[in-house]
Amino acid sequence: MNIAFGHTNMDLDCLGSLILIKKLFPDFRLVRSGLIHPAAQNLYTFYTQYFDFLTPKDIKGETIENIIIVDTCKAERVSEYFACIRNSEPQIRIYDHHHTEQCNILGAVLEGGKFGANTSLLGKMAMERGIRLLPEEATIALTGIYADTGRLIFENVGRVDFEVSAWLMDMGASLKLVKSFLETIREDEQIQILNQILQAMKTQTIQGHEILLGYLELSENTPGLAAVVEKVMDIHNPDACFAVFSIPKSKTILLIARSQKLKIDLHELLHVYGGGGHQLAASAKISGREGPAFYEEFISYLEQSLTPATRAADVMTKNVQALKEDMSLMEASIFFEKTDLTGAPVLNAEDEVSGFISLRDIMKGRKAAVMNAPVRAYMSKPAATADSNVTMREIERIFYKHHIGHLPIVEDKKLVGIVTRWDYLQYKKRQTSPAEEA
Repeated sequence: MNIAFGHTNMDLDCLGSLILIKKLFPDFRLVRSGLIHPAAQNLYTFYTQYFDFLTPKDIKGETIENIIIVDTCKAERVSEYFACIRNSEPQIRIYDHHHTEQCNILGAVLEGGKFGANTSLLGKMAMERGIRLLPEEATIALTGIYADTGRLIFENVGRVDFEVSAWLMDMGASLKLVKSFLETIREDEQIQILNQILQAMKTQTIQGHEILLGYLELSENTPGLAAVVEKVMDIHNPDACFAVFSIPKSKTILLIARSQKLKIDLHELLHVYGGGGHQLAASAKISGREGPAFYEEFISYLEQSLTPATRAADVMTKNVQALKEDMSLMEASIFFEKTDLTGAPVLNAEDEVSGFISLRDIMKGRKAAVMNAPVRAYMSKPAATADSNVTMREIERIFYKHHIGHLPIVEDKKLVGIVTRWDYLQYKKRQTSPAEEA
């Protein structure tokens, strides 16, 4: 017998991967986990017949020749299946997009890559082979991609995720159904916990990052906590969110984390607690600990472990060309023509930043036919400035608050650099590349 399965507590990306395995390798039987993630339960209920799952008990006593594993390369996440496989040394192939994880399944051949969703990895294979899907199968797969990529806007998204999604639409995937399956805050208990954790959340600046931290005690383990934390992220939009849920009667702690910055690598941070996941989404289960003590310890751990946030000094242009406030608008116009700049800081007699002037300001003087007027008469003043220690999140706020595209950086009132809107946009783009973490 040939079998295929995913990780325990199957989520939407796992189910999307398995439905494509069924099409790619029709001689393999799918085996389901004893646990299904709450976010995937609704889809599973509607489309059970399309998977035709066996259970782990069904494979006991069978000779398993070949195994395909999807969406994980960690032995501890597939132990429920191997506990039912009696014969030794079956051939194992893994399709997993968690490229930062170290595979510890002995003898396995691993295929992966940088895909936003594991379903995209397998969808690319199916697309290249010209495989046809039923609309229901395409809907299952597209739901998996949308779930793991935040509807194609997470930083882990790549070109292939879009290409496979478009192909699935061509196969008849229903966006209306996908949207309904992604509505994860459904239960009254989830809504109650959401309200409680929102009240418990506090914003703390750690190493320049805006971190949202919250602690909540629960009477028992409640399904759908990850969806609650994701909703908190949507509401507050921090750099990262860490929610600690404590279940005192079992001395169990559930730590769920979400991040918007590759510099806050959740997979690496939670690894010390036995957790796992992606760089931007991870969780951990800690046993035998008291909640309040763990929460305080965890905050200290973050303070020691987080990589400092990117600051103005890391991205600013140095040796900035500036104008003097007693220069004429004509001289400023010639300066901009020679330097190909659109704006520049203006310095007073003490070489302190006293304002900022742009080509638009000079155009006002040209229309008024006063090009001999001094720059100080048409410059914006006082200029919005910041010091070199300001974070990129703070720079973003300054840009939006003052509606500017240039931010002079000063130390002791002296100009030391400038951050432009272009610098900021390039920084945001670099956040999508692990090779150039921001």
